[in-house]
Amino acid sequence: MGKTKFVKDIKEGEQVGDLFLVAAKALLSSNAGKPYLNLTLRDRTGQLEGRVWDRAEEIGKRFERDDIVEVTGSAIQYQGRVQVKVHDVRKVEEAKPDLGDFLPVTKRGIEPLWRRLRELVEAVADPDLRKLLEAVFPDPPGTETARRFRQAPGGKSMHHDYIGGLLEHTVSVSILCRFLAGHYEGVNGDLLVAGALLHDIGKIEELSYEGTFDYTDEGRLLGHLYMGADWVARKCAEIEGFPPEKAMLLKHMILSHHGELEYGSPKRPKTLEAVLLHFVENMDAKANAFTEAMEDLREGTRWTDYNRMFGRYLFSGKFEK
Repeated sequence: MGKTKFVKDIKEGEQVGDLFLVAAKALLSSNAGKPYLNLTLRDRTGQLEGRVWDRAEEIGKRFERDDIVEVTGSAIQYQGRVQVKVHDVRKVEEAKPDLGDFLPVTKRGIEPLWRRLRELVEAVADPDLRKLLEAVFPDPPGTETARRFRQAPGGKSMHHDYIGGLLEHTVSVSILCRFLAGHYEGVNGDLLVAGALLHDIGKIEELSYEGTFDYTDEGRLLGHLYMGADWVARKCAEIEGFPPEKAMLLKHMILSHHGELEYGSPKRPKTLEAVLLHFVENMDAKANAFTEAMEDLREGTRWTDYNRMFGRYLFSGKFEK
């Protein structure tokens, strides 16, 4: 059985019989003390909640989080959103379906984004930085690092949370930084672009993304800023004669790109390149999160639900005629 209908197309009152990725699973108790299963079911177009009210314990033993399952049930309206009242769940035991049906993927295409990234690398004239970037982003992308970089999301849920999201975010930030290098005086353009290309490299180890997006143990304990700076330091050390000061400036850009201590940066930006990278990175993340929120807008509404990233409700800008 293949995927036939996607989350975005499921309407209230329809019968549901399709494949989903189990993004979350919890056995809970109703107010009456009866056990029920609370599920988050997803595919590449989005996710929806599912409830198993009958035989919850028995059905719950058949599958785990990150399994692909066949769900049958009916779509109902609950608190303004479609939810599935689940009748049965069966784990897909045969050959695993294409994960591209179940995890969202960048709309800009992995290959076009990788070509653009390579153009940015090739435009770096500084021989030390160029050697470093060629080692991290080789052409063709035959290393494990390059493979993971092309696949990784930009985050678990806040922005660019889809396969290829890290690549998309990195290319966008780097293009903007290349522009700003020519706009402001005194900017080391090669250093700024190198920092932009490497600023989130730690996310390839901070996040797990072979199934549902989540944090690795190391990611939760250390975070991608420290992991990225450490990774770049080791990579620079592998290049004979790499200038220690350039390595230091790159590490500072990575460690400070969240801008403030309360946002996770162990250091605040103290060079012009680090300041520019922080604001561009933040702007790109915010713009993407806003766009994603607009795409999730409920039909017939102009305001989003409360958005955690912005700490406010967001207005679509669509006026009634």
